[in-house]
Amino acid sequence: MKKFFAMTLPFLLMSSSTAHEVREDVDKGIASVKQRKFEFSAETRFFAPNLNAQLKAADFRFNGGRVDLRDDLNFTRGEAPEILLRYKNLSLDWLHLHGAGKSSVGGTMNFGGQNFSGELDSRSDIHFVKLKLDRDIFSLMGTGIQWNVALNALHWHGTTNSATKNFSAVLPSVGLNLFVRFRPRWDLYVQFAGLPLGRHGHFADFESGIKYYPQKNFSINAGWRRIDFKLRRGGDLSNFVLNGPFVGVRYDF
Repeated sequence: MKKFFAMTLPFLLMSSSTAHEVREDVDKGIASVKQRKFEFSAETRFFAPNLNAQLKAADFRFNGGRVDLRDDLNFTRGEAPEILLRYKNLSLDWLHLHGAGKSSVGGTMNFGGQNFSGELDSRSDIHFVKLKLDRDIFSLMGTGIQWNVALNALHWHGTTNSATKNFSAVLPSVGLNLFVRFRPRWDLYVQFAGLPLGRHGHFADFESGIKYYPQKNFSINAGWRRIDFKLRRGGDLSNFVLNGPFVGVRYDF
């Protein structure tokens, strides 16, 4: 019996070692489906939104009511670059929209405490900044759901002839992110965040798109986004809606 165990022990050890070895192609297949989370990412986009914006304030009125940036000031949008930076679950989103236009008003416009009539030469700069924290609810193999909280800041700087006007506001929001990996290199996603403020206004940020990963740490995306920022403070009213398509590239470090 001892002789039998002495003869079979080396064979059993060799069989056990062989059973734990994984073929190279199988090992690569397993590694390819493992999720890797990068600590930092940078994304740049070109956002081409339509602008719908109205403002009403004591020093910014037209015919006793609100001023429409597009209809009254003939706001023509220019480039709208956007930069998104992310570290772990914290992200910073900055968007800048610049435009200018010439218009002729049929009455008197109060802008920045000055009255103007006739030909107007106007310029506008809109800055939108979002600081967001995402937390996982469910995540598996590139598909999952997250909830988020964010601070959303909007700043508008306008000039008409020799007068200037500024508006700034910060609103919080809560939201959900849904992302689905329907092919090995393709993701679909939907994001929504908002906060109702009753008669004081509201904030809403909706985005949907598709991502393609040519390689593990690089992606190309395209989609549609709508930012709706409305706030009433006393007799002042501001309403900014940016709505349109975007394309972007992202690199994960």
